Amino acid sequence: MSAQGPSFKIASAPVISPRLVPSDISCLVLYEPLRPNYTKQPIRVGTDGGNRFWAPPNRKDAYLRDKAGARLYRWIGGRMTDITAEDLNKKHSPYGVATVFTQWRDTNHLLAVTFDAEKKDVAEENGGWKVLSFEHISQYGTQGTYSSVGVAGDQQQLAAPGSPAWMPQLLPTIYDYDPNPNLPQPISAGLIGELPLLFALPAFSAQPYQLSYVLTNFMQPNRWHKHQLPHGPERGMVVTVFLDPFNEKNSTKPILDALQNGHWGPFYGP
Repeated sequence: MSAQGPSFKIASAPVISPRLVPSDISCLVLYEPLRPNYTKQPIRVGTDGGNRFWAPPNRKDAYLRDKAGARLYRWIGGRMTDITAEDLNKKHSPYGVATVFTQWRDTNHLLAVTFDAEKKDVAEENGGWKVLSFEHISQYGTQGTYSSVGVAGDQQQLAAPGSPAWMPQLLPTIYDYDPNPNLPQPISAGLIGELPLLFALPAFSAQPYQLSYVLTNFMQPNRWHKHQLPHGPERGMVVTVFLDPFNEKNSTKPILDALQNGHWGPFYGP
């Protein structure tokens, strides 16, 4: 970071608003555990600065999907509720998807692609797994700056210090703001970004069997309520966001686009 400070994108007035997320906006979220199938592709090991690290398979046939462990939820107005098993088997209109793997032991990063890694070859579609990255977006009319989560951002760390409510519970500390003693400390406006990635973060904050408990108790409108559960083991997850067929008026692509762009404030507040 230079003495001139980082460059920020400035969101226009219609995109960024201090309002809270409306109580009637909704979507469905499907969580599907995914693990490598090493009989199809041997363990992959990468290097970074002389350090070796494990990497997920880059072939779509080198995965085993845990269909029995799949769980479907409804997110409405900032809160998660369980969906019945019958709804899990229905066809829903997809909005977006991401595959995410933890890498706690080696690099403390989260690796991701914005598609289903069991349906597309990562090497061909994305050029390889990506670490989470960010865009820094100034919140219109305030001094705050959003950190927009994605895999193609131009920043490797948050725009401002992460909230103790979700750092490091949702994001590893390697992503936290790196202070510059020559610059004033920025003000965080919270996290926004690609919805499948935002929904994926809580899935790794506890043990796999605690997924429903965590999602339905600690995800709240515009914020994350910190819990005291330990992180679970290394694992992968496909997270798919669908339009809510039971709420067609308030679950459309433009509405979900506005949600992930911060139109109703942060997804996880500062």
